Amino acid sequence: MNEKPINRSELARLLRFYFITDQDAPVLSALEQVRAAIEGGATFIQYRNKSATDEHLPEARAIRDLCRRNGVPFVVNDNVRLAEAVKADGVHLGQDDTPPAEARRILGPRTIIGISISTPEEMARTDLAPCDYAGSGPVFATGTKADAKPVRGLEGLKEMVQLIPLPVVAIGGITVERAGDCLSRGAAGVAVISAVSRAADPLQAARQIAEAITFHSKPAAGGRHSPASR
Repeated sequence: MNEKPINRSELARLLRFYFITDQDAPVLSALEQVRAAIEGGATFIQYRNKSATDEHLPEARAIRDLCRRNGVPFVVNDNVRLAEAVKADGVHLGQDDTPPAEARRILGPRTIIGISISTPEEMARTDLAPCDYAGSGPVFATGTKADAKPVRGLEGLKEMVQLIPLPVVAIGGITVERAGDCLSRGAAGVAVISAVSRAADPLQAARQIAEAITFHSKPAAGGRHSPASR
């Protein structure tokens, strides 16, 4: 777990290039995906495995260790107990998962808690107090997530950015060509899965996404964006 809390502005910077593992990728393992993503410039990693069991603990721990060596935050999708078991930096929750307040109670005050919010109606019924950031989408059509909700589009993303008082990560069908459009609508960052995990050259794909994000990012004090050392 984190040794110290991450402030909101620092977290927003870390969310710029958010990679989510693809358990159904035909070629690369989750660990190989993360290795390519981080080498290419990813600044935040989510381990997503809807069928995770104790057999996946070594994989999750290996990804956690890789992230720590590279100063990249590592969160687990949905599974609070798995996040606790592998001492992840946090967890990302869906609307039907463990309530954020319960996740915060289990994982502690220094843990990163993310929450998926697609519509104003979902936001109205979400307890944002325990949350640190939100993922919103799908912005574009995606075939990676079988349970994806209706496409919201760029204007839907802009609406959610304006409504949610947290850093918002755009998700769903994000490609190198679309990353800048999401950032220009106010997203703190973009989340990608298949754009890296199923690319012909995952490392080059990650590098191109990182370049697109840097190009569309406003210059920050201290120079160009780079992953933080934690």
